[in-house]
Amino acid sequence: MSLSKKLQMYKKQLHEQNRLSHPKKVQAENPHSSLESEQISEISQAAKDLGATIKRFEDQMVLVHSERLSLDTKIGPYALRDLEPLLECWQSGYTQHPLSGYGLHADDLLFFDTETTGLGSGAGQMIFLIGLARWSSEGLMLNQYFLPGPGHEAAFYNAFLNDCHSLKNLVTFNGKAFDWPRVKTRHQFVRDQVPKLPSFGHFDLLHASRRLWKNRLDRVGLQTVESAILSMGRKQDVPGKMAPFLYFQFLKHPDAQLVKGIIEHNREDVLSLISLYIHLSNKILGRIDSDSEESYEIARWDKQIGNTEHAKEIWKSLANGDSSFGLQAKRQLAILYKREGAYRTSLDLFESIIHDHGNEDRSLYIEAAKLLEHQFKNYDQAIVYTKQALRLLDSIKTEDEQERIFEIKSSYLKRLNRLDQKRLGKYS
Repeated sequence: MSLSKKLQMYKKQLHEQNRLSHPKKVQAENPHSSLESEQISEISQAAKDLGATIKRFEDQMVLVHSERLSLDTKIGPYALRDLEPLLECWQSGYTQHPLSGYGLHADDLLFFDTETTGLGSGAGQMIFLIGLARWSSEGLMLNQYFLPGPGHEAAFYNAFLNDCHSLKNLVTFNGKAFDWPRVKTRHQFVRDQVPKLPSFGHFDLLHASRRLWKNRLDRVGLQTVESAILSMGRKQDVPGKMAPFLYFQFLKHPDAQLVKGIIEHNREDVLSLISLYIHLSNKILGRIDSDSEESYEIARWDKQIGNTEHAKEIWKSLANGDSSFGLQAKRQLAILYKREGAYRTSLDLFESIIHDHGNEDRSLYIEAAKLLEHQFKNYDQAIVYTKQALRLLDSIKTEDEQERIFEIKSSYLKRLNRLDQKRLGKYS
């Protein structure tokens, strides 16, 4: 028997003993009973004011706010109905991408966000609000589960888990590191009373947003992305740091006005996830234009997941145009071609950067020198490039990395010595 059930049984036994001992005075001498009744009445009124229903489980309750949004509803630059054709585009391939919806339909995705009593990871931090949205052909169903007090977590998680069924395709913003670990922690306390946590899969939009926009945003937070990337804004939003304070005030005095703003904040977070997933996917699939930096980072991502052909296409386009990322794209192409054994193409690209751009990156000269030495046996030109790398190294004046610079210089001198020996052997 769980600890919670034992406590409930003990509480009932204690009340029964009091009733038998003082049958005529139980109401007057049991202030806790009247206090609980008053609190239940206040929570019921708060639920009514929030437009939420109360779901009961055992001796506990949870407030559930539900709404269905039309697919024509616009969330920033996108309508909710745009999610379905996007998922159809993912079916054309691109199966390995972390955001790929290959094999999924729009109604397989669950857009998920939580509000907690603090940012810490300890067991004392509670989730008090879960927002969950699922697309359907009839509209978007958005449910929000509100915890009316610490003693109601079983009802809270029971309602959430019975409604969600599967969590294989959660869409979150930092949910992998923040939201989900806290769900797992708190679920442990009520696991004997509620359904098990189902299999878990994840599309974490924070990591995608960082890849594409970390260099242009001071902070890659959801509301920053909303404003700077999706051109969305919020009216009278409750700051995240205020949410725990307002919730604790609600626990003392259950007033809907204390938490109404938090519930709206959570609602907007969940809806923003839909717009952001569509936007990121459109960029990755090439359904909308990307600027040079976005294109470069999308190609880097492709390379890391093994989609090198698509990465090449993007980098070739950048290298052949007037993009500010053309130089970096050329370098990435040179590295790729070298790995694939296309040594002449790789060397041509390295030398193009060196000659056309007067690059001050000594590693480019060393890469060209390696190809000239090992693949083309052109020791004279390899020596020229190695000496240039040495000159660039000697121009560094910092005192902070002298030990590392000494090690690099030693490797360059060793390379020069080896090249001299090979050149002498070639001409002897």
